[in-house]
Amino acid sequence: MVKKYIIICGGNYSTYFEKPRQLSIVMGEVLVERTIRLLKENGIKDISISTNYRDFDYLGVPILEHENNYRTEGYEVKGYWCDAFYPTEEPVCYIFGDVYFSEEAIKKIVETDTEDIEFFGSRPPFAEKYPKDHEEPFALKVVNTKHLKEAIEKTKKWEDEGKFWRKPLMWELWAVIKDVPLQKGPGEFPADYVVINDYSSDIDRKWDIRNLEIMLGGVKMVKLEAVEDFTLGKFNELKELTRKNPAKNEKGFVYEGDTFECDEQMRDYLLGDNKYKRAFAKVIEVIPEKKEEIKIEAKVKTDEPKPKKQAIIKKSKK
Repeated sequence: MVKKYIIICGGNYSTYFEKPRQLSIVMGEVLVERTIRLLKENGIKDISISTNYRDFDYLGVPILEHENNYRTEGYEVKGYWCDAFYPTEEPVCYIFGDVYFSEEAIKKIVETDTEDIEFFGSRPPFAEKYPKDHEEPFALKVVNTKHLKEAIEKTKKWEDEGKFWRKPLMWELWAVIKDVPLQKGPGEFPADYVVINDYSSDIDRKWDIRNLEIMLGGVKMVKLEAVEDFTLGKFNELKELTRKNPAKNEKGFVYEGDTFECDEQMRDYLLGDNKYKRAFAKVIEVIPEKKEEIKIEAKVKTDEPKPKKQAIIKKSKK
């Protein structure tokens, strides 16, 4: 059984944050603090953090200073992502520090054994409460440290030779580890791995926090009814959308008479706190606040990819 756990909190990933995103607060708990707590509750005592920031010193766990040169400069990505894995000869489990883990996810990671290397991540069909529309990596458990070192060096070599369709990340490294054909584009999956399909998800942007908290019942929701047609850049933030006319069902459009749920921030926006200074909807119900127990149950997700634009509201010409 692997007893050493390293939480990866390095790199230059704070484009949308004032501090490392692993210190973001979700459901009232700091991401990395939650991961440490859940690991300890599962009997893990050897926990450390690999980082090139000093912000994590207060946590009371060993800090492994590790300069990961993977960074973004404008739209250009530089360095090797796979250098994020702090080098060690001991069997180790690397946990990604920007993930909000469920209790079940950490338990599965801790209890899964391997004689070589095992990878954990989400995968379609996603669970009902999963807030993303794409797969995410969560952890890498390594017993054969020599194998990982060789795979990292091969991945960096192949990156320099242009063998990957993008700058390689966990998915490309896993394909190298498993010695399977490389992905040729998005939507292709490498060899099998341990799938965690619940609400466990990483935080890439600030709005990921709000979406996750909405799904987990930690944000007060309000039910609205559209008073005219409009389009919405953050259409994916509307929940329980019911069409008045099922024939009018274009994604991104809300039509007069449609009802939906949203949080209070979106409510204020739609009630007049927008550049048009006008109400596009009216409140018909305040949803009682509730936090429900989330079950790990895979469900086919049929929504189109979520738009990543800022909220933009326009009067529909339809």
